[in-house]
Amino acid sequence: MNPSAASFMKLVGVVLRVRFGVPIWRNLIVISLTGLTVAACLWAVPPPSRSETGIEMNLPSSVDKFLGLDQEISESERVILPPDTEFAKKLYTDGKGDRISCQIVLAGGEKRSIHRPEVCLPAQGWTLRTGEVVPIKLANGESMDVMKLIISKKIVPADGRPRELNSVFIYWFVGKETTTPHHFERILITNLDMLLHNTNHRWAYVIVSAPILEGFVPKGKNTEQTLEVLKEFIATLAPQIIKPRATLVSER
Repeated sequence: MNPSAASFMKLVGVVLRVRFGVPIWRNLIVISLTGLTVAACLWAVPPPSRSETGIEMNLPSSVDKFLGLDQEISESERVILPPDTEFAKKLYTDGKGDRISCQIVLAGGEKRSIHRPEVCLPAQGWTLRTGEVVPIKLANGESMDVMKLIISKKIVPADGRPRELNSVFIYWFVGKETTTPHHFERILITNLDMLLHNTNHRWAYVIVSAPILEGFVPKGKNTEQTLEVLKEFIATLAPQIIKPRATLVSER
């Protein structure tokens, strides 16, 4: 047993004795069983390999009335993220002024490909205003929880007057046979499934966003109207890109 493991076992014994008044001989039994359990988990289970992803990396050419156009991945994204990170990115328009940006980022061998978008949005000039989980009823009858953010940034339109542009920014994570809107739940699922099921999730996250154009263009949509457009878009999109066997977070 290495020094750190021995120190851990000693600490367990002290806690049991002080906190619960357990005799030392019982401590030894508990410590022994704990050590055997840890050893079984570490030695009996082979190291997990990179798992199959739960998402399709081909964004559809159209979603309802929206037509998609492929977009280039920015140089900053390519520099920051590991080289084996995979991307899919399209801009969808409906010919009536509505524009929806959609992107999938799929992790490679390194875990740092996947993170909470809240971490990198400020570096892109955005300020986070609000955030909450919202359910979306999908076209296939299932329901999925997503994270909805309201973000803003200062822009200078064609008229030269600086203004603040707000956007609705929605994202969720997709692993092998599961989805979640929470970064920390994703980490918990990763660790538990690696320990209990020898599954190493190859996570992706999906981003769907649109600007709130009320006051910028004639008949521009407000926050609630923009959110509804995105929810309808996701309701059709999600069943097309999430592999059928995935268990959606709201169903667990």
